[in-house]
Amino acid sequence: MRMTRILAFVLALMLCAGLAVPAFAETKYPPRPQGTVADLAGVLGEQTIADMETLNTRLNTAAGGKLYILTRHFLGGVNASNYAKKVFDVWSLDKNDALLLMVIGEETSAIALGSAAEKAVPNDTQISLLANHFRNAFLARKYDEALADVTVQLGQTLAKAKNQTLDVTGLFGQTAIQSTPQPQTTDDWWYGMFARDDYDARESDNDKFWQDWQNQWHYEETRINWRSVIIWGLVIYFLFFRKKRRHRR
Repeated sequence: MRMTRILAFVLALMLCAGLAVPAFAETKYPPRPQGTVADLAGVLGEQTIADMETLNTRLNTAAGGKLYILTRHFLGGVNASNYAKKVFDVWSLDKNDALLLMVIGEETSAIALGSAAEKAVPNDTQISLLANHFRNAFLARKYDEALADVTVQLGQTLAKAKNQTLDVTGLFGQTAIQSTPQPQTTDDWWYGMFARDDYDARESDNDKFWQDWQNQWHYEETRINWRSVIIWGLVIYFLFFRKKRRHRR
């Protein structure tokens, strides 16, 4: 019995170490997209992404900045606000730019702003924008609608700070806010352990940099997932089945 407990304790430590690896891997930051949208979770419609690019062209003319979007399924326990700020730095975004992070599986989000944009949109305004023009639709899994509402409001706020008006005519109409495939929602904790972001760069197949990053991502994630499965199996076996077999004797 004592040996079984020791083995169970050792396996539990291995389990913690094994699960820490996926969490660490989740803190890896994706490369900056060629456009302004990195839909790693694959929850946005193509028309919504196209409208975002048009919106950013107009916003850049009006206010000298752009709104970048990053969607992910999980962050592995990393704080969303800190993650968004780190991505903002990794992508080398401008002082007039803004970044909206949408974490689908954890149902959380965050905004990161450049120094000039932060003056135009202080923290209390950011909280108000997410609460009034994003959260309800986001929690209802209407991701296109949530994105459309908050980015229009945020873009207009940034343009207004420059004494400009942002033209949103023809953007995010009813045809753009369409239903899209949703991520798995049942038992999110289990999904988060054995699945990772469905990566779709939405760029040309000839873009070697993006393709190499995608291939490496999937390789590492698959390797980590199998290790977690094996460790879980060993722990369950030694904690339950071995004990039952000894009682039968």
